[in-house]
Amino acid sequence: MAHTRKTEQRLLTADEMEFVEKARHPVLATLSHADLHALIHHLRDRRDRAQTIANNQRRALRGKGGRGEVTFEKADSGNRQKASVLTDALTRARREMTRREAEDAREALILNARRALGLKTAAGSADHPGAGPHANEGMHAKPKTRLDRIGSRSGEAGRVRKFVAVAQAKKDGR
Repeated sequence: MAHTRKTEQRLLTADEMEFVEKARHPVLATLSHADLHALIHHLRDRRDRAQTIANNQRRALRGKGGRGEVTFEKADSGNRQKASVLTDALTRARREMTRREAEDAREALILNARRALGLKTAAGSADHPGAGPHANEGMHAKPKTRLDRIGSRSGEAGRVRKFVAVAQAKKDGR
């Protein structure tokens, strides 16, 4: 769920608010790779700390021996919401990191493909057979093969016709 900036200012300290502001565009897009890694690290640490405090407060409220005594009014005092805000900021920063990694991978793939094409063209054309007929060249006669010539012997057609006629007569005579 989206959080308003007013809610974020109420929940976060000044340092945390600075990190969350860095995790928004257009500032996020201008960060260097190292700065983005550092931002993700800081946001993750702050989120984990807020979650730990909230869990301890809930545990103490249930009487399970959490750190310190907690009354119902102080239970979870916004730490779950703080963790949620920090999680949203962390998600934005991670998405930017993933986007940058995908962009770098795509650029590397393009460079490698261009390099391979350059090497291939520099090597010259090898002795490869032709690709055969291509589209849009019209119809062409199929080349005759040896098997085609054997099937067209002079007496073959008559022999087959007589064989079929005898077989049909036997079938009709039953």
